[in-house]
Amino acid sequence: MAAPPASTPAYAILRDRMRTEILAGDWPPGTHRTLAALAAQHGVSLSPVREALLGLEGEGLIQMRQHRGAVVPLMDAALMADLYDVRGALQSVLARRAAERGTPEAFAAMAEHMEAYAAAGRRGDAAAALAANDAFHNAIEDAAANAQASALYRARSAFVNTVRFRLGFGPARLAEADAEHRAIHAAIAARQPDAAAAAAFAHAMGAKNDLLKRL
Repeated sequence: MAAPPASTPAYAILRDRMRTEILAGDWPPGTHRTLAALAAQHGVSLSPVREALLGLEGEGLIQMRQHRGAVVPLMDAALMADLYDVRGALQSVLARRAAERGTPEAFAAMAEHMEAYAAAGRRGDAAAALAANDAFHNAIEDAAANAQASALYRARSAFVNTVRFRLGFGPARLAEADAEHRAIHAAIAARQPDAAAAAAFAHAMGAKNDLLKRL
């Protein structure tokens, strides 16, 4: 991994480092980490630790507890259902705007990633499928050109993607998601905002139902 630029604030470096640790599973869900312990571990003062943790809380990766520091949320059904409800609402907004604002080039990029996902699904390659899925939705974000919705969506994606990678997919989910991607893409390319929004929300709910069965 490349070293961050010399001008990068200490809290940002620490935030990125701790995010990597959390997503790698080095912070077991439910475990508390105090500010003092984290400051000692990383050789910094309390101030950058506090700023880093606030950033990670904004991403949904940790929860701040008064006088107790930070805790990684337990991956229970209620948390994942809530996250997917938010994810579905944001995906719906982004798909609607992509249908209204997208270009033929953007539609072609979506199709490319959609086919990559389908190919990964046929191979049963979950890691490649997740990467292609991210690329597909990133292409929708780019076409939507709604920076606020994109920021909110991405802030809640890391935790969901990590859980999905750990738990995998149900037997039929990759094929189902491929069909859902095609419905989203068809509506966006046809410039049908309502249909695109509905298809994107249905896709998120399909993913939610599959993941809840695997918890």
